[in-house]
Amino acid sequence: MGSYEQGNFSLGYIDPSDVNAKNLKQMKDWFYQSNYTQQSASWMQAAIDKRFKAGDQNLHNALYGSSNNYQQQYRFFFNLIRRHRDMIEGFQRKNRKSTITLPVHENDDDLADDYNKCLKWSEDRDGYQEYQSQAFGAAIDTGMSLLHLYPDYTLDPISGDLFSDCVQSPNFLIDSFFRKQDLTDCNGIWRRRWVSKVEAKNLLKGYSKEIDKMKTGGMRDGRFPLQAELQNANVNNLMIYDEFYYRTTREGTIVLDPKTGEAVEWEQDESDEDDMMERALAQQPWLQIKKVQIPTVKLCISIGNQEVYDGPNLLNIDPYPFAVSLCHYEPDMQNPVLRCMGVIRNMRDPQFLYNMRKCIELEILQSQINSGWIYPVDAVVDSKAFRQTGQGFLVPLKAGKTPADIQRIEPAAIPQSLLELSASLAEDITKISGVNEELLGSATDDKAGILAVIRQGAGLVTLQTIFDRNDYTQRIFGGIRLQAIRKNFSKGKIRNILGKDADPRFFTSHSQKYSITVEEGNYSTSQRQMELQQLLHFKEIGMPIANKSIIRAAFISNKKQVIEDMEAEVQQQQQAQQAEQQQAQQVDQAKMMESMSKAQMNKAKEQELFASAQEKLANIDQIHSKAEHEKLEADYNIVKMMVELEDMDMEVYRKSWEMAQAIKQANKPQQQEALTGAGV
Repeated sequence: MGSYEQGNFSLGYIDPSDVNAKNLKQMKDWFYQSNYTQQSASWMQAAIDKRFKAGDQNLHNALYGSSNNYQQQYRFFFNLIRRHRDMIEGFQRKNRKSTITLPVHENDDDLADDYNKCLKWSEDRDGYQEYQSQAFGAAIDTGMSLLHLYPDYTLDPISGDLFSDCVQSPNFLIDSFFRKQDLTDCNGIWRRRWVSKVEAKNLLKGYSKEIDKMKTGGMRDGRFPLQAELQNANVNNLMIYDEFYYRTTREGTIVLDPKTGEAVEWEQDESDEDDMMERALAQQPWLQIKKVQIPTVKLCISIGNQEVYDGPNLLNIDPYPFAVSLCHYEPDMQNPVLRCMGVIRNMRDPQFLYNMRKCIELEILQSQINSGWIYPVDAVVDSKAFRQTGQGFLVPLKAGKTPADIQRIEPAAIPQSLLELSASLAEDITKISGVNEELLGSATDDKAGILAVIRQGAGLVTLQTIFDRNDYTQRIFGGIRLQAIRKNFSKGKIRNILGKDADPRFFTSHSQKYSITVEEGNYSTSQRQMELQQLLHFKEIGMPIANKSIIRAAFISNKKQVIEDMEAEVQQQQQAQQAEQQQAQQVDQAKMMESMSKAQMNKAKEQELFASAQEKLANIDQIHSKAEHEKLEADYNIVKMMVELEDMDMEVYRKSWEMAQAIKQANKPQQQEALTGAGV
């Protein structure tokens, strides 16, 4: 929004005498009339849902009239809805997620880290997680709520700070026929607030003099009839502040590269020179320029009935600065009441019947104290005594009358079926909500722990659609915040957030389209805590993450001293390890020398054994030679003997031969014993 000076209306602010103000008012009136009929029915049902959540004791008269079958004093509200509803929101709060960006390519890690740090810084500054939970809680109450992102220039007049806000159903009017949760097919959103003059001046910088001339007083126009501010009698000091966002188009310049097939919108930066495009085309003459109509969202602001601004939305981005949070949404339902609803809508009837049955039980129980009497007219002193209640009341009798003259009417007992019906109605609320007893922590059956865990998981499956829509809302809102950071934060502010210069692609729309994706990650209160969780996770699964990296990301007091002590301990451990290594080396050397000595001894023993074996072999050869000599000598003697006996007759010769053979056979055992004794 441009600055405003007296007498000169800058771009965006509307001259009250301009006819454009009238056209804008007609457009807003048409939008309100087109959507109010269906939206008002949703507003009414949403208000009733809120009253059931709060436990409004006057709901019976509002819904079913003042006539009833039980006494007025017993109209209580036993709220069973709230714990089921709070369980769903409590689960979301317990399992919050952080908005993170993931790199698409390997060389985009640094860019994604820069985006993550800026996103985390911005979310922590405005308490985004609380507003996210509020929007989720409002959606499960009434079916729909809005997360609004807006700039605030109070502490940063140059770049501004981004703040979140939760807008609940009575405070906004939305196109009744949008279908996409990212609002790309939504024609308009009208938000109404009640502000003082001081707040109006903060919201409309440079328009203070005109605001001073305006009159307060509420200026009720009959629109947004269920706003809480309308119940405040002291609205005379407040002004209606309307923000009407409507979808339109703007002219944009697309740069086409026929060689690569890429198309990028040309965004003129404030620091760029006026002829930057001409210079780029001169260097790359093959590029083509094309003018196109780009869908965008503009903003019209009015105070009271006066239109004061019409131009780009305050974030200077094309999408709506809203992310819609939905519970149960059926866009093709014709009945607007059934098109969007929360979890309370279907629990209202069993809750009312449960209240009614409980009140009937109390009425029966109360009637047992004094249900009535039958008595003769002249039996008691004062008939009002029968109307006494409480313990120990007195019934005075007239003289001559006995207690037998009066008869007590016995009260009716509470039927067992009525108690069972109440319990059944309470169980119906649990079944309708989709929250089982395990999720509520009130299961009474004695089941194994693993079975209880399975039941809890089954109960969460019935609520998965609600949580998935909430995750998608968070991704949409994270994308809106990221675009707003790129469009509004200066390079100096980004440098202060990151502690260094940002990646050169940080401020380009091309990088957000092709380099990163917005997802949900583990929730942590800061970027460094998220980093610490990731490091610990990788450490647990066995990856070699250094302890120093974990300490660097941790939040501990006197970290510098801790790091010094850790380094000193590491040095001591290294010294001890070195000493152990030296000692181990000495032991290894001693073992090596011992092994060498044993090897040499074994070698000497082997040589000794070899020499002994050679000696034994020589002895064996000698014995064999001696035996052979003796054998030859024996044969020689036999031959000699035969020659000497040559002259003897054959019979004598034969006998001599047989005797020689016998002698030879007799000598063989002696030779064998000699060989055995020699070790052969």
